[in-house]
Amino acid sequence: MYDLQRLLWDVRKQPLLAERFRTEPDAVLDEYRIEGKEREAMRALDFKTLYERGANPYLLYFCALQIGVDRADYYARLRGETK
Repeated sequence: MYDLQRLLWDVRKQPLLAERFRTEPDAVLDEYRIEGKEREAMRALDFKTLYERGANPYLLYFCALQIGVDRADYYARLRGETK
Protein backbone atom coordinates (compact mmCIF):
# COMPACT_ATOMS: atom_id res chain seq x y z
CA MET A 1 0.00 0.00 0.00
CA TYR A 2 2.93 2.34 0.59
CA ASP A 3 3.81 2.40 -3.11
CA LEU A 4 0.21 3.23 -4.03
CA GLN A 5 0.06 6.07 -1.49
CA ARG A 6 3.35 7.42 -2.86
CA LEU A 7 1.97 7.30 -6.41
CA LEU A 8 -1.20 9.14 -5.35
CA TRP A 9 0.88 11.81 -3.62
CA ASP A 10 3.28 12.24 -6.51
CA VAL A 11 0.50 12.47 -9.11
CA ARG A 12 -1.14 15.16 -6.99
CA LYS A 13 2.07 17.16 -6.79
CA GLN A 14 3.54 16.56 -10.25
CA PRO A 15 1.36 17.56 -13.22
CA LEU A 16 3.79 15.94 -15.66
CA LEU A 17 3.44 12.61 -13.86
CA ALA A 18 -0.35 12.96 -14.00
CA GLU A 19 -0.09 13.50 -17.75
CA ARG A 20 2.14 10.46 -18.11
CA PHE A 21 -0.35 8.38 -16.14
CA ARG A 22 -3.11 9.45 -18.53
CA THR A 23 -1.09 8.48 -21.60
CA GLU A 24 0.96 5.51 -20.37
CA PRO A 25 -0.50 4.15 -17.12
CA ASP A 26 1.34 0.82 -17.26
CA ALA A 27 4.75 2.48 -17.41
CA VAL A 28 3.91 4.65 -14.39
CA LEU A 29 2.44 1.71 -12.46
CA ASP A 30 5.58 -0.31 -13.21
CA GLU A 31 7.82 2.50 -11.93
CA TYR A 32 5.89 2.55 -8.65
CA ARG A 33 5.74 -1.25 -8.42
CA ILE A 34 1.93 -1.25 -8.24
CA GLU A 35 0.67 -4.81 -8.71
CA GLY A 36 -2.40 -6.96 -8.17
CA LYS A 37 -5.77 -5.50 -7.24
CA GLU A 38 -4.38 -2.02 -6.72
CA ARG A 39 -2.92 -2.03 -10.25
CA GLU A 40 -6.21 -3.21 -11.75
CA ALA A 41 -8.11 -0.57 -9.80
CA MET A 42 -5.75 2.26 -10.79
CA ARG A 43 -5.95 1.26 -14.46
CA ALA A 44 -9.76 1.22 -14.27
CA LEU A 45 -9.91 4.33 -12.06
CA ASP A 46 -11.90 2.19 -9.62
CA PHE A 47 -11.71 4.56 -6.67
CA LYS A 48 -14.16 2.52 -4.63
CA THR A 49 -11.84 -0.50 -4.63
CA LEU A 50 -8.81 1.65 -3.88
CA TYR A 51 -10.63 3.29 -0.96
CA GLU A 52 -11.84 -0.07 0.37
CA ARG A 53 -8.30 -1.45 0.18
CA GLY A 54 -7.03 1.39 2.35
CA ALA A 55 -5.99 4.23 0.06
CA ASN A 56 -5.92 7.57 1.81
CA PRO A 57 -9.14 9.36 0.78
CA TYR A 58 -7.47 12.77 0.62
CA LEU A 59 -4.71 11.54 -1.68
CA LEU A 60 -7.17 9.54 -3.76
CA TYR A 61 -9.44 12.53 -4.34
CA PHE A 62 -6.72 14.96 -5.37
CA CYS A 63 -4.98 12.36 -7.55
CA ALA A 64 -8.28 11.79 -9.36
CA LEU A 65 -8.70 15.51 -9.99
CA GLN A 66 -5.12 15.82 -11.22
CA ILE A 67 -5.56 13.02 -13.76
CA GLY A 68 -8.68 14.66 -15.12
CA VAL A 69 -11.58 12.99 -13.32
CA ASP A 70 -14.15 15.64 -12.46
CA ARG A 71 -15.58 15.87 -8.98
CA ALA A 72 -19.03 14.43 -9.81
CA ASP A 73 -17.50 11.49 -11.67
CA TYR A 74 -15.08 10.84 -8.80
CA TYR A 75 -17.89 10.62 -6.26
CA ALA A 76 -19.98 8.42 -8.58
CA ARG A 77 -17.03 6.06 -8.99
CA LEU A 78 -16.41 6.10 -5.24
CA ARG A 79 -20.00 4.96 -4.72
CA GLY A 80 -19.51 2.25 -7.33
CA GLU A 81 -21.79 3.85 -9.88
CA THR A 82 -20.89 3.57 -13.53
CA LYS A 83 -21.31 6.32 -16.08
